[in-house]
Amino acid sequence: MAMARPIKETPILFGEDARRFEALMMANKKDPVERARLLKVYEIGKKMLERGEKMHFPKVRNVEKD
Repeated sequence: MAMARPIKETPILFGEDARRFEALMMANKKDPVERARLLKVYEIGKKMLERGEKMHFPKVRNVEKD
C-alpha cells in the first residue's frame, strides 16, 4: 500500500508579488448586494430541506430489474 506524499511547504510572497496578491484578494471580495442575494437563496434552500424532513414520504421498495 502506497503512502501519501508529504505536503510541500507553502511559499511566502514578498515585495511586489505580495502587494499584487493582497490587491487581488481585496478586489475579489463579494459585494454586499451579491452576498445578501446568496444568503437569501441559502435560507430558501434550508427551509425547503426542513419542510421535506417534516413531511412523511412513503418508503419506496427496492425493485430489482430483470
